[in-house]
Amino acid sequence: MKATHPHGQTAHFDLENRDRLIRFEEGLIGFPECKDFVLKENDDLAPFCLLQSLELLDLGFLVLEPTMVITNYYDLVPAREWESLGVEGRIKPRALVIVVIGSGPESSTGNFQAPLLINQEKMTGKQVILTDSGFSVRQQLL
Repeated sequence: MKATHPHGQTAHFDLENRDRLIRFEEGLIGFPECKDFVLKENDDLAPFCLLQSLELLDLGFLVLEPTMVITNYYDLVPAREWESLGVEGRIKPRALVIVVIGSGPESSTGNFQAPLLINQEKMTGKQVILTDSGFSVRQQLL
């Protein structure tokens, strides 16, 4: 997989077996121009993953499966959000939250109010804002 750096340079990504390409048609909040990402799952980062932009090579997000912190998180996402991605029936939903690692585990947070929802069959996703959820953009991980 090749990606073009804003200065015209081309970077080569060696995708490993567990890496996944995901298209966010609307981009992410604050980065509408970034639509294509690689989700890099690596044992060295576990339980976190790296969501790397293919448009801006300097842009990557540390992400976490929200059920690692809130076990029933998927049930708290409105069905209409999953349906808008075509996630229904036999398609297993997947969500990720962007995390910020603090100076210690107790100061590390995740944006549980604006998760990334993913259709794992089509490998498309979107970021949604759960306004009535009671979740925080800086929800503690511990």
